[in-house]
Amino acid sequence: MKTKIENYLKMFEIKEVERNGKKKSIVVFADNASEELKDSVRMAHGDSLPNDWIFDKYHSILNAMLQYDDIEDSRSEIVDSLVDIYAGDLTVWLNDNNIYYLDEAIENGAKNGTDALVQAQYIAIDEIYGEVLALLNK
Repeated sequence: MKTKIENYLKMFEIKEVERNGKKKSIVVFADNASEELKDSVRMAHGDSLPNDWIFDKYHSILNAMLQYDDIEDSRSEIVDSLVDIYAGDLTVWLNDNNIYYLDEAIENGAKNGTDALVQAQYIAIDEIYGEVLALLNK
């Protein structure tokens, strides 16, 4: 499985771009990206347009998986490690059209606003994790 993960990681690259007048590093497909990987990342996007955050989390999940022997049993630990810890970062993420996840976190019993933001982002990353697993299990 680790070889498969490493091969998929080689199909991404980090690129410097300018967004809103600021230079930023983003994850993009490398020229050698397979259609299978591209389809999986598209599925991770759901109904949203291509999104730098989703590309980043997809790539980060693959990277994190390399540290674990059992990627299914380690799912919650990996997802939890990728959730932003600062409220400012969480609200920036929420503002990027992710209100659906906040509603779901509230329905799941979030205790307060910060907890709702954390749970919402956890849910979003966990969905991406599911797409990564589906790709790896093909």
